Amino acid sequence: MSKTIRVQWEYPDFAYSLGDENYEDFEVDDDATEEEIKDEAADIVFEHFGYSFWEINKEHENEEE
Repeated sequence: MSKTIRVQWEYPDFAYSLGDENYEDFEVDDDATEEEIKDEAADIVFEHFGYSFWEINKEHENEEE
């Protein structure tokens, strides 16, 4: 048996530009732990959003001025 879980991204900065498509449903086994559900939900959300990161150094600080 399985159950359906809905993951919804709720940050207004993202959600308003996505319209009604700010969620996705997925299936898990009935005995899935909360941690397993959380991990699957995070994987799905990150499929919808890209991100980057970098070290801030003196060069970046000077660009902001």
